[in-house]
Amino acid sequence: MVADRSQVRDGIYMTVEQYIALDEATDAKYEYENGYVFMVRPPSSAYDDQAADMAGGSVAHADIIAQLTYLLRGALRGKSCRAYTSDARMQLAERQYYYPDITVACGEGPGTVLTNPVVVIEVLSPATEKRDRGAKFKAYKALPSVQEYVLIGSEYRAIEVHRREGNFWRTYHYREGDLVELKSIGVSFPFDALYRRIPM
Repeated sequence: MVADRSQVRDGIYMTVEQYIALDEATDAKYEYENGYVFMVRPPSSAYDDQAADMAGGSVAHADIIAQLTYLLRGALRGKSCRAYTSDARMQLAERQYYYPDITVACGEGPGTVLTNPVVVIEVLSPATEKRDRGAKFKAYKALPSVQEYVLIGSEYRAIEVHRREGNFWRTYHYREGDLVELKSIGVSFPFDALYRRIPM
């Protein structure tokens, strides 16, 4: 078991079995990437002496996630796909487990892990942007079920939709006044509806 929280934040090596035991033994959240564990949310006991959330922590970050989950859940009502919050762990491969900010999966059965994500959404923050754009994007692209990867600014107003088109990925940039399209799930929403009344 890990004694130093900062080590987990920076990534330490452990087996899949050790990772799952760690992740399920506490209310903290950890991601697992090819043998390395990264803390995305400290255990609640950590907030007694310091308030730090590795995965964002800003009011805007939380507000964007809540608003987009609301928009997606309404748009997906009656369909076989559902939007899940960051409490749902996703398995990409035997040695990769993530907690995306929002995941849309279709036809998932009961269980504790999502395995067939179609749309993966990350809200960017200074602490996570490099990993979200780098290692995580590379891992999501390798999973055949993922059709769109969405990056949303929390310190600036911008939405990027990376869409699988055949063997390639194409990036679509959205700004104020645009209609954001998630073609893989047949959902669109106004850019301005997401950012309305969000402090930045």
